[in-house]
Amino acid sequence: MEYVNNILSQIIVYMVTYALASLGIVIGGRTGIFNISGEGAMLSAASLGFAVAFFSNSWILGLLVGAVVGGIFAFLLVYIHESWKVNQFIIGIALVIFGSGISDLIYKLIFGVKLFLPESPPVTQITIPGTTSIPIVTAFINQNAIVYITYIVTFIAYYIFYKTRLGLNLRAIGEDPKAADVVGVNVRKARYVASIIGGMLIGIAGVYLPLVITGTYTSGITNGRGFMAIGIAIFASWRPERTLIGALIFAAIEVIAFNMQLGNSVIPYHFLLMMPFLALLLIMIIFKKSIEYPAGLGKPYSRE
Repeated sequence: MEYVNNILSQIIVYMVTYALASLGIVIGGRTGIFNISGEGAMLSAASLGFAVAFFSNSWILGLLVGAVVGGIFAFLLVYIHESWKVNQFIIGIALVIFGSGISDLIYKLIFGVKLFLPESPPVTQITIPGTTSIPIVTAFINQNAIVYITYIVTFIAYYIFYKTRLGLNLRAIGEDPKAADVVGVNVRKARYVASIIGGMLIGIAGVYLPLVITGTYTSGITNGRGFMAIGIAIFASWRPERTLIGALIFAAIEVIAFNMQLGNSVIPYHFLLMMPFLALLLIMIIFKKSIEYPAGLGKPYSRE
């Protein structure tokens, strides 16, 4: 049972990056903005956020900087799209390339070449008294503070989208922005706000990697997680609560592959690295008929 708890605990730790990144994509996507720049935003947030956390000795400041970086990427995406009607996917790809390059540049300018890798300050661990001896449950609730942030923002996103008038308006924009505009919803403002908030979550997902997963920044630290988050958002049919399910699935695959590697598995190492990507394709094939998209996703809107 202890081994199972350890594996589950690892899965929850790895789940955060997938959950926050895909949730950020879902929030913006509900207003019609498909943010595929997550990989670049996560890399940049990881680099700059880690540097701030290291020099300030505060993981909270690093997290906030990561959120700001993600918000800036999302703002650029929406601004260029809304102002000049450039295709969202082209902008997203450009931002991925930009983020991939600027992230390593920032790190090298700040740290240069070091014999020993700098380490991030530890993230606060939250332990609920009396629960450490409860099997399975302890893996979900006795975790670092950012895991709790993930639980909270997912619940808030679900509540707003499906229990409030604001959420109804946001979903209406994603389905038919013209109809939403006619009834008085500010489409442009909603797209900016939702996308920037979503981008901030993507940035947090990026800086979480050096703060918690690796303890330091390395080139290409996201390892394609930003792209897999897109698949999770699609798998979740753009529903916030379902992103947790998708995130758990991919985190489990990653953790299992990692443990198989440590256990000297007869399966080639490179195949284990491919497992999350193969799982993404398989899930898309299996659930392709049940996946739903906002009707206005990725489409520009001009008020006449």
